[in-house]
Amino acid sequence: MFKLVPKWAYNYDEYWKSIRARNIWFIQLRFGAVVMLIFMFLIAQQLFGIKFSEYQKNWFILISISIAIYNTFLFAFSNKIKCTPGKFNVLHYSLLQMVLDLIALTLLVYFTGSIETPLYMLYIFHMIIGSLILPIHVIFIMATLLVTTFSSIVTLEHLGNIPHYHINEIYFSENVHNVKFIIFSLGIFIFTIYTTIGITSRIAKRLYKREQQLKETLEELNNVEEAKQKYIMAVVHEIKSPIVAAQSIIELIKNGYVGEVNEQMKRKLERTKTRTDEALSLINNILRISKLKLLNDITYSKVDLLKALKIVLSQKSDIIKNKHIELKVNDYRSRKNEIDCDPIMMELVLSNIIGNAVKYTKENQSVHIDLNEDYKFVTIETSDSGIGIPKNEIEKIFQQFYRATNLPSKYIEGSGLGLSLVKEIVERLNGSINITSPSKIGNSEFPGTSVIIKFPIIQ
Repeated sequence: MFKLVPKWAYNYDEYWKSIRARNIWFIQLRFGAVVMLIFMFLIAQQLFGIKFSEYQKNWFILISISIAIYNTFLFAFSNKIKCTPGKFNVLHYSLLQMVLDLIALTLLVYFTGSIETPLYMLYIFHMIIGSLILPIHVIFIMATLLVTTFSSIVTLEHLGNIPHYHINEIYFSENVHNVKFIIFSLGIFIFTIYTTIGITSRIAKRLYKREQQLKETLEELNNVEEAKQKYIMAVVHEIKSPIVAAQSIIELIKNGYVGEVNEQMKRKLERTKTRTDEALSLINNILRISKLKLLNDITYSKVDLLKALKIVLSQKSDIIKNKHIELKVNDYRSRKNEIDCDPIMMELVLSNIIGNAVKYTKENQSVHIDLNEDYKFVTIETSDSGIGIPKNEIEKIFQQFYRATNLPSKYIEGSGLGLSLVKEIVERLNGSINITSPSKIGNSEFPGTSVIIKFPIIQ
């Protein structure tokens, strides 16, 4: 098989994808060209009064039908051609298309006057296309064959060895017999062809090389990111051990195993325990983010949303009771459709959203969770009557480590990682998330926040 594939492109997937995409584009363009060709033929006759002989008309019809037929076959087999170097591949397919087009164009040029018809300038268009796809040595060989063929046709017409199809309405005299006209026209044509190929091929090669360099750089960045995530997971995981150990000691002291503890000390220990819980939550979030980015560790299965919600609410029940928060769960769905997602990831999403709603809602306030559905999506809307989010900061709230400026950080701790993790998980699960503030249950004193998450329903 004729070798067309440059060595640098053997394992370059983007190169093959671009060639396949261009092949499809050429086929689509060719269907349009057939229609345009027929339209131009009719315009030439009706509007400009150009008279074609019956012989020319028959050949024009035959050429148009032939282009339509071979283009239909090219379209039918376009998706079956492989991207495998060393075998018949998409690059050979491009060459085949170009050869067929040049044969059809040469016949069209010959029967419309050869050197006298402006249609031969379309050769330059084909050389530009070929230079974007084929190696420069191949396109130079094709250009040489083209120039030789075209020059031979013009020479044979000039010598009278083959008939010349002169169109009186374009030229009043037969320039095919004018040696100076032939030499000048062919000279400009040949110069333009080879110059165009040289410039276009050089630009195309540089673009492919630059694209390959960018791809290699991106792969290096991904490898560095992977190494960084592994390092973070290893280091952060080790940090958990002393915190868990410290929690055990705090429990021993608080429960009086090392001596009597007064109420003030117990409150301090409780506060310390809360801070270590928050530290562990932060560590677990960092580990989950790193694992999600590193392993893309998502397992899809059917999930009953209400059931998953009840599990999370049971985990938050103590803090909800302690803060005397009025919790309402409204399930407005009629069909109770399941969704396709990772159960653990879904639990993490709900835990973060509901945890935030409870955390930032003061005592004796409300949190509402509404479940809705339409024919495509199920919606989970969590609304609280908490401190809310400034409007100019809503867009920033999903950024890692970002915390709203109105948060009373004196007594509400947080890392700013939770919502970033939630957004990444939701989008990985083909869902969407939006935040509005004030919420629909907020008031002037406690504007609150609504978090609206949508997941596609299993059809």
